[in-house]
Amino acid sequence: MTSPLAKIASHGSHLGTQNTLFTDEKSTNQPSQSVSLVSDHLSTYFGESLPCVLYQCNAVLELTDVSGNISELLGLDSRGLLGKSLLTPEIIPPEDLIRLCNGVAELEHVDRKISLIHRILDRQGLPLWVLHNFWKANLNNTVIIRGCIVPMNSDARSNSSEQTVISRFVHKIGNHFQLLNLIVSSLRRAVPESRETLMLQETVEKAIELTRSFSDYNQIPTCFSRVELMDVLEAATKTRRPLFETKGIAFDSQIDVAVSGAIIHGDPYLLDLAIGHVLQNALEAMEDGGRVTLRASVVCFNRINAVATISIIDSGCGIDKNKLASIIVPFFTSKKNHDGLGLSMASRFIDIHGGILRVRSEEGNGTEVEILLPMESEGQPSFIKPTQFLQK
Repeated sequence: MTSPLAKIASHGSHLGTQNTLFTDEKSTNQPSQSVSLVSDHLSTYFGESLPCVLYQCNAVLELTDVSGNISELLGLDSRGLLGKSLLTPEIIPPEDLIRLCNGVAELEHVDRKISLIHRILDRQGLPLWVLHNFWKANLNNTVIIRGCIVPMNSDARSNSSEQTVISRFVHKIGNHFQLLNLIVSSLRRAVPESRETLMLQETVEKAIELTRSFSDYNQIPTCFSRVELMDVLEAATKTRRPLFETKGIAFDSQIDVAVSGAIIHGDPYLLDLAIGHVLQNALEAMEDGGRVTLRASVVCFNRINAVATISIIDSGCGIDKNKLASIIVPFFTSKKNHDGLGLSMASRFIDIHGGILRVRSEEGNGTEVEILLPMESEGQPSFIKPTQFLQK
C-alpha cells in the first residue's frame, strides 16, 4: 500500500523543478530560493493548509528547504532558518537535542525512519510538542535528510487518564511502605539495635520519601484559572526567604513594574512548587555568604502576545558544561544525598503551563535558571517592553 507521504512526494514530482523537497536538484548544499513553493503546491493539492511541516537538510544537518507553513504551525521564520543547522539549542531545547542527535546517529546504522516526540522553540522561545519523523534519502548521488514535523496537542499530554491510575498505584505503595515502617520500628524496640536494623530503617524511610517525590512529580493541574504572576512570586519567595536567612545567604528580588497585573492561565499551586524547587536548588548550591537574585519581567512581541520571564541566579559553584544538558533529567544530581528531582519537577510543571525552563551555568561562576511562561492573551493589557535586568 502506498503511504500518504509517498503519494504527496509522487504528486510533488510534477509540480516543478524548483521544489527541492520532492525533485532532484543539481546541488543540495545551498538553501532553496523558493521555500514557499512547497506549501503553496501542497495546499493546492489538498485544498487547505497542510497540517505538517516538511523539510530537507544536507548531510551536515543544515536546512536547505522547508515548507512555508512552518510559520503558521511552529511559529518559526522559514527564511531565517535556511542554511542553519536544525540541531541547535535555539530551535531544540538541550535535553531534547540529545535524543534528536541520537536519533540522527541511528540513521548511520539503520535503514528506516526515526520517529521522536520532542519540543521545538518558537520565535518567542516557547516550546511546542511535535511528532518528528525523519529519514535519509539520495538526491543526485548526494545523501540528504528529509523530515516531517506534526504539532501535538499539549493538553492531551498533561490530562491523560493514565495520571489517575498512576496516582492510585502511588497511594497504594505509600500505604504499604508506611505499614512496613511501623513494623521496622516495632522490631527495633523488640530486639537489640544492630547495623542491619538501622540500614533497614533508613532504606524504608528513603523508599517512603521517594514515593512521596514521585507522587509530587506526577501531579497535574486540579484546575486552570487566571493567576496574577506577582501573587505567585510573592507566595514562593515569602515561604522560602527564612531558609536563606538561616543559611546566611542574601536574597535579592528585582521585579519589573510590568509584572504587576500580568496574568497567567494556570494552576497557582504547581507554579508555586516550580519556582520553589528552583529557589531550593539555588539555596543548596551555595555555602554561607552567597547571594540569590530573582528577576522577573514581561516581554511583548506584539499587541496580543507576551511572555513572562523569571530568572533565579545564584553565586554558587556552577555546573560543569558537560552536565548541563542532563541537569533537569529525573534522578540526575551532582549533590550527595539528593534524589535529583527538584529541577526536573519544576521543568515538568512549567512545561504543563506551556512554558520552558532553561539552565545556564559556568563552573565557578554560578547558575541562572530562566523560566518562560506564556501570558494570557485574551483581554491582556498592552505592556510596554520592559528594560531587561539581565544582559543575555
